[in-house]
Amino acid sequence: MGLLLLCTAGAAALLVSCTSLIPQGEKGYIGQNPVLVFTGKQLLDQTPMQLDEDHPNADWGLALVWFGDHFLLSADRNVTPGLLTQSFQVQAIADIPLLKRGQMIALGSCRENGRPISRVTAVVQYDHTQEWFTDIVAAWAYDPSQNIFIEYPTQNLRCLNRLFGVDLTPPPVSALLPSAAAPPGY
Repeated sequence: MGLLLLCTAGAAALLVSCTSLIPQGEKGYIGQNPVLVFTGKQLLDQTPMQLDEDHPNADWGLALVWFGDHFLLSADRNVTPGLLTQSFQVQAIADIPLLKRGQMIALGSCRENGRPISRVTAVVQYDHTQEWFTDIVAAWAYDPSQNIFIEYPTQNLRCLNRLFGVDLTPPPVSALLPSAAAPPGY
């Protein structure tokens, strides 16, 4: 298992600084079945992840987990491909800090120069009027060659707004009240 680091290169790649992406105790999730180690209350979202967008399969996935004070991003591999019952194993994890007001996480729904790149998870500025988010705050991608999440450039990214076109207006109070019971014999 590789050490999970977030590395950024300085000017002319002369200086490289690395920061651990995960709190010490969370490294224990590597190699575990995500269904068994993340509770239903913690698991916020899951999506298929393609290592090769030209040859899609269901052998990899991303999971977004909530820990009360931060998010955990998990890359999960199907360890029983082709079998009737599928079992996954956590391959890499990354800690994502709390979001600021007006931000949301786009999990596996990003495109780079119009091409799908489902290995990318991004923090975006939410705008309900946009079908595609273009104000990307930060992004990470699962790198299968190193088995880690790495910082990903945001310049040519755009991420799908899965809620675009959904009316999120709260229903009127009258719609929330129980309806009157029908009279007997009706």
